[in-house]
Amino acid sequence: MDQVPWRLVKSLFNKKEREASGLTVAEGPPSVMGALSTYARMEMVIVSQELARSDKWDGFREALAKHPAPGKVYTVDSSLYERMSGTKTPQGILCVLRFPFSYHRPPKPSPWERRLIVAGVDIQDPGNVGTLIRTAAAAGASEVMFLGDSTDPFSPKCIRASAGTIFGQNIVVDGDPVEAVSKLVRSGVRVLATVPSGGVYPWEANLADDCCVLLGNEGRGLRPEIVENLHEGLTIPMPGGTESLNVAAASAMILYEAIRQRMETLLS
Repeated sequence: MDQVPWRLVKSLFNKKEREASGLTVAEGPPSVMGALSTYARMEMVIVSQELARSDKWDGFREALAKHPAPGKVYTVDSSLYERMSGTKTPQGILCVLRFPFSYHRPPKPSPWERRLIVAGVDIQDPGNVGTLIRTAAAAGASEVMFLGDSTDPFSPKCIRASAGTIFGQNIVVDGDPVEAVSKLVRSGVRVLATVPSGGVYPWEANLADDCCVLLGNEGRGLRPEIVENLHEGLTIPMPGGTESLNVAAASAMILYEAIRQRMETLLS
């Protein structure tokens, strides 16, 4: 029986080790099923004996059979799985993948003719990063960008927070947000920034054409040098008097206004 490379798996919860190896971990049933169902290129799958003996394993067995190359599948006892896991309550299954992700079959394209881009700038919380990806996936975004000092979207925590929706998405990482935004503008994309006040309401903005919605850091918002060169600011009205919204909640409100406008265009 091949020895389980548990030390390698454990090391991938460290960013430096991920960058050095080009590998990351997707942990938990939604994340692993997301990788399998999009035919992501995988190195290995590790499952606990407890999960492998349960009814939950049937769905994974079927997905593994359909996947052209899921890599080696290891079944381990619960104590060893817990040593590898990055969560306090292990869910019994994980997979190791190379990143940026590649696929055995092309991912489904965006449903929109016009580009719909979501860009987070200096987003620090893995939960917000993952939820932003999940919301963008639901909205049919063509790209999801993480700019500046944003948390690594390919980290196990971010992948888990995305509930597996990161797979099949066009994820772009760029440490220079000013240049990244300039490139978008030069390519003809309308760039709009979320601002606490002074912007137009989302339904007043044109979100039906090629556009990018920029969302800033959880505490500081967007950098001034980015906002000053943008086409338009977006302000979400809050008549209840709340000072601010979570970045993931703000993205959901704006993206669903984009959906409304685009569906209206399709039906007109």
